[in-house]
Amino acid sequence: MSAYKVSQAAFNDLVDIGAYTEQEWGVNQRDNYLDSIEDRFEVLTSNNEHPTIKDRSEISKRCFSSNINEHIIIFRKTKYGVRIIRVLHKRMDFMRHI
Repeated sequence: MSAYKVSQAAFNDLVDIGAYTEQEWGVNQRDNYLDSIEDRFEVLTSNNEHPTIKDRSEISKRCFSSNINEHIIIFRKTKYGVRIIRVLHKRMDFMRHI
């Protein structure tokens, strides 16, 4: 069974996303939003053909992205499944933050 692992940078991104979402829209919206991102992590481990997956070989070999709401998940396919590299807002210059 495939799995996902979250890098420290991606974990920090999720903490920041959670704090901002809670401040702006409350605890319930924070929980819902973070749950939707985590659900996407699960999908990425089992569905290599998901319609939101984009090849990002310009960053690195086996590197991909997937849009989820207002964010972009940057990830790498690995032997165990998926390594989540970053979770960045879609307006950010993600090449600068990788």
